[in-house]
Amino acid sequence: MFALLFGTFALFAVILFTFGFYLFSAYVLFRIGEKFRIGSYPAFLVPVYNVMLLCDCAGITRWTAAGIVMPGLAAALLGIFIPLGDAGYAALAIFTFSWIYLWGSVAERLGKNFWLWGLLTAFLGGIPILFLAFDSSLPSRGRRQ
Repeated sequence: MFALLFGTFALFAVILFTFGFYLFSAYVLFRIGEKFRIGSYPAFLVPVYNVMLLCDCAGITRWTAAGIVMPGLAAALLGIFIPLGDAGYAALAIFTFSWIYLWGSVAERLGKNFWLWGLLTAFLGGIPILFLAFDSSLPSRGRRQ
């Protein structure tokens, strides 16, 4: 009986943590969108649409969002987490390029170095994104619009 209660509690805790992490991630993206006056918090809660809103913040085409979303969607539909083979490496390369291009462009519009911040987000994941969201930088004029 104790194992059943503990397992139920553990499952509930994992679901609650995952939901909280998703809400916090959407808030971080909203903070970036707020700097550019793009989107609202509920809009950043929509899974694929939030990446499209970030493309608007970066001033790049929304097709970049496809380069970020499609490799993960293809891996999920195939039932694997890390696609192997030539197609998997191509999907990983497309994702990595799109990720660097998206976050480098957002950083550039916030007055930061494109390559530094693009590569930092590629290697460190969400940590540089937190800095972009919570620092005092605002979009600078004269940059790519």
